[in-house]
Amino acid sequence: MFLRRSLSLLAATSFLCAQATHIVGGELFYDHLGGSQYQVTLKLYRDCTGIAFDATAAVGVFNADGSLYATQTLTFPGAQNVPIVLDSPCLTLPPNLCVETTSYVGIFDLPPTVDGYILSYQRCCRTGIINNLQNPGDLGLTVTTRVPGQSIASNSSPRFNELPPIALCLNAPLSFDHSATDPDGDSLVYALCTPFNGGTALDPQPNPPTAPPYAPVTWLAPYTEGYPIDSDPAIAVDPATGLLTLTPNLQGNFTIGVLVQEYRNGVLLNETRRDFLFKVVACDAVVTAGIQPQTEFCQDLTMNFSSGSAGAVQYHWDFGVAGIEADTANTTNPSWTFSEPGTYNVTLIANPGTTCADTTTSVFNVYLSPEPFITTPPFACGNLPVTLLAEGTFGANANLQWQLGAGSQPTTANTPEVTVQFADPGDHEVSLLVAENGCTGFYSTTISNAAQPVAAFSVTPASPQLVGVPVTFTDGSAAPGGAIDSWWWTIDDTEWTSDDAVASWTTPWPGTYHITLVVTTAQGCADTTDAYYVVIGGPLTIPNVFSPNGDGNNETFHIINVDQYNNDLYVYNRWGSKVYTSRNYKNQWDGDGVPDGTYYYVLRIDDGREFSGHVTLLR
Repeated sequence: MFLRRSLSLLAATSFLCAQATHIVGGELFYDHLGGSQYQVTLKLYRDCTGIAFDATAAVGVFNADGSLYATQTLTFPGAQNVPIVLDSPCLTLPPNLCVETTSYVGIFDLPPTVDGYILSYQRCCRTGIINNLQNPGDLGLTVTTRVPGQSIASNSSPRFNELPPIALCLNAPLSFDHSATDPDGDSLVYALCTPFNGGTALDPQPNPPTAPPYAPVTWLAPYTEGYPIDSDPAIAVDPATGLLTLTPNLQGNFTIGVLVQEYRNGVLLNETRRDFLFKVVACDAVVTAGIQPQTEFCQDLTMNFSSGSAGAVQYHWDFGVAGIEADTANTTNPSWTFSEPGTYNVTLIANPGTTCADTTTSVFNVYLSPEPFITTPPFACGNLPVTLLAEGTFGANANLQWQLGAGSQPTTANTPEVTVQFADPGDHEVSLLVAENGCTGFYSTTISNAAQPVAAFSVTPASPQLVGVPVTFTDGSAAPGGAIDSWWWTIDDTEWTSDDAVASWTTPWPGTYHITLVVTTAQGCADTTDAYYVVIGGPLTIPNVFSPNGDGNNETFHIINVDQYNNDLYVYNRWGSKVYTSRNYKNQWDGDGVPDGTYYYVLRIDDGREFSGHVTLLR
């Protein structure tokens, strides 16, 4: 039996178009995995403009007598685009030529038999605009292969290495390696052949496929198996190498068949028929180099370039960096990172080294956007002038434009350093625009200052006052544009009270007291004020006799107003011995422990006064 693989372009026809496809070609091959296991691959190609590949593909397995052994359904695994290239870089195909490929794969269990098996897949229909077939819109394709009988211990079928070009250029010679590979190393022989028909418009996906043998397609005169396409010289295939040569000289669509025969020790094991479609078109031989205009400005030193060339397939870029030769690329849309900003003459050669080469040059401005910033001065209390400095990445010749806000002095500036006074305390938005080499950079920030409070307080009653008088201090501070939320009162640098706008005080010992108030606003601005308050004591009256006899009258040495003063009291007997002493005496000595008699005292007041005399103790 024969392994028959055929490739064809199937296009939708006006009749039952929903069942149509645009199959460009296909082949069926297998790999023996050992025992009765075979991995079967159905490889198909389709025109992208047609209906997508089928979700499943039914492969029929037939006995040698044509009876159906089994049918196995293979699942669509996804498709990939096939690149379409030409031998000559000076030729360009018409647009919108696109081919996809897919490979349905399955594991088949085929126990050995005397005569082996025939595997087949069928699909209808071909496109109706094929020049060399009769009624092409009614024709389909059959791909088939044969597993030899048990006399051949193991065999994997040959498979074609490459897909022929989908499109050929009119009057352009083609040499294509149409060879196949056989995993077992069997001998292969090549020839032109007639493809098989398969499927119908009413049954485009036979499941199972029809049984062998299969009918060939019918050539439309004057075309034949040996002359299927208009070509001068005529199409030919080398029987030993599979090299296919032709020079098409008529535009149109032509179905071609190539046969590869597999021999082992002189015995024919299998045949593979591939049919495929040659689309002969008039190719554009005019090449025009073009560079897409620069669209990226002021971003970074890496630039992306795009070719705007027509008719080219090869490119050579020179990015215009002086002093080096490595600033080149050979891709369609390259990128290049420049070492420094500047203006560069970028050159593109389309199809370099060919007779149709063309060259163009464009100017690219490669500059970075300035990156300015303003160092924010520290928060300030009061509306004092502040100095701002333009810093960042830009040159000395860059143009600067400050915006400092309405009411400020000045409102704008264009120097690197500017001193500004704002109209009032608060948050002030300032901005800096830097322009350089056609690029701009912008920075804005907020400068904050707050009102400076003016501390003040009132006192009731006014100084001076006697010891023991209640005194009230009341905050009278001002905070324009702000609010005071903290008070700290001190007397003689010692904290007295805090967080209260009103402080109460009772006059202590006589003396001059330093009263301080620190007020702080909610924005953290503070001010201090102070005053002195004088406390005076009453006159001292010292008795010359007291009688601690328990009658509740004149029981102690009572000095009138002594408790209003810081003092030291010393008492001596008539022999000069100290019998009593007290710091800050408060009329508590009752003569305890000493006899009646006359005693001598010394009273020293902290304000520097000193009193001395005698007192008589009588019980």
